[in-house]
Amino acid sequence: MKHLLYICIVATAGLLLSSCRSSKSASKEKASPATGTTATTPIPSSATTSKAETAAFVKKISPQRTDKQCLTASAKVRITGVGSKDLSVNGQLRMRRNDVVRLSLRFLGMEVGLLEFTPQDVLVVDRVNKQYVRASYSEVSFLRQAALDFYSLQSLFWNELFIPGRDEGKAPDASNFEMTREQNLCILTPQGTPKLTYHFYADPSQQTINRLQVVSVNKADKGQFAWNYDSFERFSGRSFPTSMQMCVSGTSKDVTLSLNLSSLKADPDWNYRTTVSSKYTRRSVQEVLGKLF
Repeated sequence: MKHLLYICIVATAGLLLSSCRSSKSASKEKASPATGTTATTPIPSSATTSKAETAAFVKKISPQRTDKQCLTASAKVRITGVGSKDLSVNGQLRMRRNDVVRLSLRFLGMEVGLLEFTPQDVLVVDRVNKQYVRASYSEVSFLRQAALDFYSLQSLFWNELFIPGRDEGKAPDASNFEMTREQNLCILTPQGTPKLTYHFYADPSQQTINRLQVVSVNKADKGQFAWNYDSFERFSGRSFPTSMQMCVSGTSKDVTLSLNLSSLKADPDWNYRTTVSSKYTRRSVQEVLGKLF
């Protein structure tokens, strides 16, 4: 059991950290019904809409950001594609806007590991084996190459539009997107991302982002990444997804991480930083990711 818990911690950290690496990026997993996409969603080929129409739609989607500073939720965490068995643990997601995103993993009521993203660095703690990783975003090469920082990762968890490396927690500039239409969805593509192409699939009737698909500009790179959102519920006056599914495929291993959230609250009463015991051993990013990829 100790070995399985370690794999779960490493797999969660590896998938979240490597989800947007520059040459191994998006996904082909089966989309949920809410996404309106298929398992092999093609790159949009429809004619682009006018700049005025695109800007109007982006301005309609961006205000869906909640005005609450904090969100906490219970989580069911499930990982597939690692070893011969699926891995499932309970957890807790805690977020404070522009400050921290923390995913805690629990087993039998005890915290066995956590991932904590702040504007300064990334922290991964393995409480089972008393070890941890702390690294700046510039130290994680594929995050640096893809111009991904805390604010981009925060937007993924908050289900919001972003432009890698340029938003810093603010609503993105509508003029930096192109838009196409596919069936009943609008597809927003931020411009000026030289290594990766990002496609946000948005539902115009519900004003929600149902899927982010990321592919490499280099067509020789087969790796893909997708982040699907489903089961929207009202939270602080907006629709918030209680089901999130992230998948990396086309690499040496196809790995999927699913989060099912419940008991959403705007609770600000918690410690926003994790203190690591001096008894824990510090590891490198390469040591952690090398266990999975």
